Amino acid sequence: MNTKLNFKSDVKKILHKNLWRYIIFVPIILYFGNRSLVAYDEGIYALQAKWIIENNNWITPMKWGSIVADRTIGIQFLIAISQKIFGENMFAIYIPTILFGSLMIFLTYELHKELIDKKFSLVSPLILCTTFLWINYFHMATQDIIFGSLTTLGIYASIKSYKSNNKVFLFLAGIWIGLDVMMKTYLTFIPFIGILPFILKTKIYKNLFFWIGVVIGFLPFIFWSYQYININGWATYSGIYEKLITLSKDNDFTNPFYYYLFNLPLNLFPWTIFSIIGFFNISLFKKKLSTYFLNIYPSIIILLLSIFSTKTPYYPIMLLSLSSINAFIGIKVIFNKKNKLFNFLKRLNFTFIPILLLILIIYINFNKPILNFDKYQILILNVAVTFFVLPWLCLSFINSFRKKIILILLGPYLMTSFLVQSGSFSDRSKDIRIDAQAIVESRNLYDKKIEVITSGLSNEIDTKKIIKIALFMPKLGNGLNNINNLKTNQYAWISISNKELKSNKDYNII
Repeated sequence: MNTKLNFKSDVKKILHKNLWRYIIFVPIILYFGNRSLVAYDEGIYALQAKWIIENNNWITPMKWGSIVADRTIGIQFLIAISQKIFGENMFAIYIPTILFGSLMIFLTYELHKELIDKKFSLVSPLILCTTFLWINYFHMATQDIIFGSLTTLGIYASIKSYKSNNKVFLFLAGIWIGLDVMMKTYLTFIPFIGILPFILKTKIYKNLFFWIGVVIGFLPFIFWSYQYININGWATYSGIYEKLITLSKDNDFTNPFYYYLFNLPLNLFPWTIFSIIGFFNISLFKKKLSTYFLNIYPSIIILLLSIFSTKTPYYPIMLLSLSSINAFIGIKVIFNKKNKLFNFLKRLNFTFIPILLLILIIYINFNKPILNFDKYQILILNVAVTFFVLPWLCLSFINSFRKKIILILLGPYLMTSFLVQSGSFSDRSKDIRIDAQAIVESRNLYDKKIEVITSGLSNEIDTKKIIKIALFMPKLGNGLNNINNLKTNQYAWISISNKELKSNKDYNII
């Protein structure tokens, strides 16, 4: 009895002691206001999850009644499960990303302790949360943050397996591979190749629990593949392989070899310079683990991603936990090293960049019509930039390194929290949301199944708009190929011109 009481007491103490650490992330990761999605890719995934529930088809990804044969059903399945549990609402769509994104925050915290030390271990996850690339995709209903989180789990579990030979960590060091395949199929080879030298050198692969993890991790993909082939046949299943061939050749997302050398630094804002400095100064810690995972591993990943023809901003999300730790190292280096170069970099980051942003926001305020910004958007920008700039401009008045760290984090933290809570990352199609919801309410369409006439979707603009609109329809049909298939008293969205529709008196244009 005493043991139980002591255990409960210890747990309460730990939770109470660390409660503020959890609370500090709430304004960044949780948003309960109105949400609207972008068309690709999260809009399609959310629609496919809707069709999963409405058609009770948990195996085949669908799009307007046709099979989508170029991907697994991983993210769509998770969104559908979430909506089954928490209700068919917009917030439930984001719950899988929120859960896995929160895991990535925790893993960054733990990796900081493993690769550097326990001091300032909260800094790296805060840097992660305020990195533009991470926060942008964290508030999207896609598989990218989930993929990045599982990959980070693989890194952390491999390090802990090497250090402790713990069965749980050995299991986790294997399970992430198959789970990542279910999310992103062939992209999993990139982080796996990056971590493989470490697995071979430390002989983790010789442990049975590692292989148990590998097998169990692949079970969802194997089960889904078997069911998919059994229902739809090999012909459509081969679409996953054909997509790899398409992406490996010239396509709309083909970019030059050096793409990530400029795109990734831009997306690491506002931690770009710190991450680069940390990357090149990791040798200061004289730890083989740190050198491998903060320098060699990211280099392998970027090289492999650069060789592949298709290049997108979100592929490097798998590196963001490590780049955040590098950013902390860069901050430490920039304040500890006294020379002209680092003095210049300090002025560049904490004086020039804030002043440049102030000048930019003043220009935007005086050129609203040219930039097509409304009053609300201008207000959001003004407040966000002010939150970011003021703490950084105050740095020169602070001597304590700990206080400097707090001020450095405060600016991006306040800016990111404000942008999240303003809906800037979550209500991306606000005008369409308002109009679509108004039509549903005014016409009392809550119990009506709304179809989409797919034959009129001849261009990308129309398709994107229909995707955004369809997400707000309470009941959505699978799609009709032609307007002639529309029955009496049936509703449908269509992109055919009003003039063409008016020629047929059978249709009532709402």
